Amino acid sequence: MPGFSEALPNRSEIRPDQQVDSIADIDARALYDRGIRAIAFDADQTLCRFHGMGIHERLLMNIEVMRGLFADRLCIISNCTDTRRQELIEHFPLYVVPVRKRKPSPLPYREAERHFDVPPEQWAFVGDRILTDIVGANRAGWHSILVPPLVPETDPWFIALMRSYERLLRRAYGM
Repeated sequence: MPGFSEALPNRSEIRPDQQVDSIADIDARALYDRGIRAIAFDADQTLCRFHGMGIHERLLMNIEVMRGLFADRLCIISNCTDTRRQELIEHFPLYVVPVRKRKPSPLPYREAERHFDVPPEQWAFVGDRILTDIVGANRAGWHSILVPPLVPETDPWFIALMRSYERLLRRAYGM
């Protein structure tokens, strides 16, 4: 479940601003035209398979477009262990935000804002999980983009269970 210390999300917090089939389908120019100047991504199942060691090849072309358009103001915000964070730093060409408090807390989002000196209304966050990624981005005042998991069969059982819960929650809220 989301950082259990966080309050349960309300309907507006679980609703993504945008839903696409993949990072490859995100229209970076449209985001830029609406005032977005920086993008953060979840790592596992958003940029790569669960515990993958690099950006999924299908996404690379659009990530490069985003890097140019957003002047390299791209980063990763991931709820992960210190070991996994080191792997992300070593294998991904993006800044990895140090997470002292886990998503959906707005604190990791604020850390990204400080690092890049970009205010919340100019950020977008892309993630595959409602209760961590989308709720966190919405609580931080960022534009939230939901993508389906890249390789769902690599999810550990507890993530698969949480995805079932997220589907039930969305149904209960009529989404």
